[in-house]
Amino acid sequence: MVAVVFSGSSSFQHFLGQHLDIPIEFRGQLGAPGDDPGQVHLLHISSFTKNTSRWLEQYVRGRSVKVAVCSDVPNVQEMLECVRLGARGYCNSHMAPLHYHQLLDMLANGQSWFPPVLLDETFKLAQQAAEASAQKNPISVLTSRENEIARCVAEGMSNRYIAEFLGIKEPTVKTHLTRIFRKLELKDRVGLVLHLKRS
Repeated sequence: MVAVVFSGSSSFQHFLGQHLDIPIEFRGQLGAPGDDPGQVHLLHISSFTKNTSRWLEQYVRGRSVKVAVCSDVPNVQEMLECVRLGARGYCNSHMAPLHYHQLLDMLANGQSWFPPVLLDETFKLAQQAAEASAQKNPISVLTSRENEIARCVAEGMSNRYIAEFLGIKEPTVKTHLTRIFRKLELKDRVGLVLHLKRS
C-alpha cells in the first residue's frame, strides 16, 4: 500500500513521515489522484480549504478512488459534506498513529473509517431530525391500520362502512379510533378531520 498525501503543510507532512511506516508520496498541490488500486489518498483539507469541495466533486464522487480527508479542526458538518462528495474516511489531522493505521487499512480494503466521537454526534443529529419530523407530521405515530382508518374518517365514512371497507368488525374500528384519538391527543372525529387537513 502507498499513501498519496495531498498537503501544503510541512508540519503535517513531517507528522505523517514520522509516524507512518508505509511508503508515502507527498503532493503539495491538488491534482488528479492515481487510479492504482494499491494507493490510498489522504487529503489535508486544512491546506486547500477553497478548492477541496471542487476537487472531491471532480475526482472522487462516484468513483472508486480511496480518499480520506484529514482536518485540523474536525467537525460533523465538514465530515458529512466530505462524505457526500465521495470521501470514504475523515479524521483529525494529528490523531494517534494507531488510528491512522486503522484508517489506511480500512480504506485499502474498500471500507470506511470515521472518528467514533463524530459518528456519535451524527447519530444524535439524525435522531433529533427524525424526532422533529415526527412532531411536524404527528400522523407518523399511527400504525398503518390506524392510518387507513384515519383516512377513511377524513373521507366521511361511518364506522360501519369503514368496517365493511377494510374487512374488519365495527368494534375493532372503534378500538382503533380510541387509540388514534389518544395518540394524536384529539377528542373526536371532527378534530381528527381538521388535524388531517393540517398535516
